[in-house]
Amino acid sequence: MKKFVTLGAAFAALAITAPVSAAPSSEGSVQLSPAQMQRLDTDKNGAVSRSEYQAFMEESFAKLDANGDGHLSKNELPDSLSAEQFAAMDSNKDGKISRAEFIKQVMKEYKG
Repeated sequence: MKKFVTLGAAFAALAITAPVSAAPSSEGSVQLSPAQMQRLDTDKNGAVSRSEYQAFMEESFAKLDANGDGHLSKNELPDSLSAEQFAAMDSNKDGKISRAEFIKQVMKEYKG
C-alpha cells in the first residue's frame, strides 16, 4: 500500500502550487504542508475532512484530464507514477483511468 502514498503526494503537488510539496508520513498517509492544509481545509476548522479531501482529488482529476475526455491516459499522469501503480488503478484494464477508478484509489489514502 505504501507505493500509493506517493501517488496522493504527487497529485497534491501538481494541484497545489506551494513551495513545500506533500510528503508521505511515517504512518503511510499523506503529510500536507501548511499551504496545502490551508487550501484543502475549506471550512477552516483545522482539519481536512474526507469530503474536503475527495473534493480536492476530484479537482485534481479535472486538472490532470488535459483533453477533458473523463479519463486519464498515461501521458496525462505524473512521470513518477509507475506502471505498477497505473495498472493497479486501472481496475477494468482498459488502458485508462476513469474518474471512479482514480477516486477509489486516492481515497484509500485518506486517514482523516
